[in-house]
Amino acid sequence: MPKIFYGWWIVLATSLIHMWGAGTFYYSFTAFFNPIVDELGWSYAATSFAASLRSIEGGIASPLVGFATDRYGARRLLVWGSVLGGIGFILLGQIQTLWSFYLIFIFLSVGSSLLFPVPGWTAVANWFVKKRGIALGALSATMGIAGLVIYLVNWLIGLYGWRQTLVILGIGMWVIGIPAGWVVRTRPEPYGLLPDGDDGVPMKRGGPAVNPTEEGQDEQEFTVRAALRTRTFWIMALIVTISSAALHAVVVHVMPYLISIHFTREAAGLTASLLILVSAIGRFILGWLTTRVDTRYLMALALLLQALGLLALTHVQGLGLAALFVGLFGPGYGGVITLRLTMQAEYFGRKAFGAIQGIMMAILILGTMASPLLAGYCFDVYGTYRPAWLIMTLLLLLITPLSILARPPGKQAAA
Repeated sequence: MPKIFYGWWIVLATSLIHMWGAGTFYYSFTAFFNPIVDELGWSYAATSFAASLRSIEGGIASPLVGFATDRYGARRLLVWGSVLGGIGFILLGQIQTLWSFYLIFIFLSVGSSLLFPVPGWTAVANWFVKKRGIALGALSATMGIAGLVIYLVNWLIGLYGWRQTLVILGIGMWVIGIPAGWVVRTRPEPYGLLPDGDDGVPMKRGGPAVNPTEEGQDEQEFTVRAALRTRTFWIMALIVTISSAALHAVVVHVMPYLISIHFTREAAGLTASLLILVSAIGRFILGWLTTRVDTRYLMALALLLQALGLLALTHVQGLGLAALFVGLFGPGYGGVITLRLTMQAEYFGRKAFGAIQGIMMAILILGTMASPLLAGYCFDVYGTYRPAWLIMTLLLLLITPLSILARPPGKQAAA
């Protein structure tokens, strides 16, 4: 029986971390939204501001986490992130005031920044070249499975209340994250291995940037500074900023929105869970297609699906359009997440993947910080989320053709 390439164990370990981390901290905030507002009496905008604080912290932390991953390795960050994240969840269950809510949410955000997604993405991108799209697609798809965590969280809230549920989530972070983090290694070469499990002599540290899996072909390796000088980087940054802004607003407000248009809490929770779950289709299939189709065209398709799904959400009145929204928006935004990673690795190489991705995430925070506030403000002022959904739909349609212009930078740019 052939030995399993260790890179796939890293995909499995990081997948468990991403599934629990993203499912509890990122996607499940929408399930806690109404219980927190009902008990503590805060406005929608004030409660939404916690998500914006999460984005601000992520914008500051992401470049630092990216550089730290490249320098110190993913394992240390994943283990410490699991420890801090567990503590943060438990503390969040004890809040009584708005300022303590914000303060503890920032602390939890710090732990989550160490935990996902940059360290896991970086490790997987380093362990694969030829199969990178498949590996990153598989890792990203497990974050789609995190949609099931929303349903679990919603059930726990109904059974134990939102405070006790947060304590359970914190303990789960320790049980899942710490052991899985120990499995991860950042690069294969120090362990006598090559990307994709290929045979041969590993590249030496500090040696020439050659792709050992493709004979006679050089893999471009950009420094952070060289990547920032390319037009391609800034096109990609604009694309992921707007896509992430739309996603973040939906993730935070989808359950409050559906409840406001007379969906039951159970139906709204199921829709939110299915949205994340269905995104796994776009995450994996579009990642797999990168071996056959130009990534730029796949990115345009994903953005178009996301825009059409958001347009459907604007007109939701019953389960039919809700299902259409889930079927379009989910694979669309899921595809963007995988494609931005494969595109970055394909265009800029492995050498500074973590640092470049960290800077990219710091830029997209501008969108994720503003969009939940915009959506919450629309509801507080107009009594509806629809103006926010329409604005984001228009922005997505405007950037869809722009993705075609994100061409691979030349070798001279890398030099």
